[in-house]
Amino acid sequence: MAQDAPEKVPVFERVVGMLPGLQDQLGLGQFLGALALDHKPRVLYRFLVKKDLPIAELGHQVVLKVYGDGPRGEGPIQQLWRARGVNVPRLACGEEIGCSWLVMEYLDLHPVMSFPVDELQLVDQLARMAKTMHRPAHGLAPVLRPLDEVMVPRWKESVVALGRSGLDIPSTWLSRAVAGYTSAPAVPLHGDLAPANMGTRGGSLILFDASALYGTSCFDAARWSARTGPGGTGPEALFRRWMSVEGLPTGRESWELLAAECVLEAGSREIIRSRAAQEDPSLPHEEVADGVPELLAVASRLWS
Repeated sequence: MAQDAPEKVPVFERVVGMLPGLQDQLGLGQFLGALALDHKPRVLYRFLVKKDLPIAELGHQVVLKVYGDGPRGEGPIQQLWRARGVNVPRLACGEEIGCSWLVMEYLDLHPVMSFPVDELQLVDQLARMAKTMHRPAHGLAPVLRPLDEVMVPRWKESVVALGRSGLDIPSTWLSRAVAGYTSAPAVPLHGDLAPANMGTRGGSLILFDASALYGTSCFDAARWSARTGPGGTGPEALFRRWMSVEGLPTGRESWELLAAECVLEAGSREIIRSRAAQEDPSLPHEEVADGVPELLAVASRLWS
């Protein structure tokens, strides 16, 4: 029977189909479970490692992540950051049958937000790490996804979600969001900084799960500030502090990007709230998700 070319096989089927061979190739032993079960076209599994194989240098337990497309910049950029002294897990990465994969050491980390944290102190730490992460990565630009291509569609989805909740966003904001996501010059970005994508071990902060984007250096700061600022120090104060520590440009373009990220985060929270309500109708009814009014107020203030 003729087989379809890898690019014609549905994404998730492609991932599942190549797993057994990749497991043997890497020397992965006992399957210890899935670390994420969601609708994304990738798998995230934990394995024991067979002894006396090259991959054993990552430790006796590893996490395997496989995407149904390639190439992905997540592995190569994190390898570069580690070589430059950024605290990220040890890993190996590659491509196989139209898929990209990475395998990294499994670390037992303490969640960043599991105890009271000084938000400004954490921002200082992230901004210092970002100085290194945002340095040029010669040769890796082709595997880093352009910021605007990833974020503008998500921004539009967030606006639709807000509209369904009766929170209409001015149509003129779209062009300003696009301008923010396309502003230059472009640098390597983590792209998904959030408490869920970092942890501490022995007092050290460790980052992982980079989206590996390529865009304006203010993006990581704007994303973190919009995600973690509401209800606490506030997006604007966190953003201002990060820009100061990393030495980022403080002009209008930077603040436009924070406004865009506040709208996107507000819509993302509404999507999560709506999905949870559909899955469990017994949950208490909320008009809007926590933090949404504050996020939209910040965007309105910056875009007034």
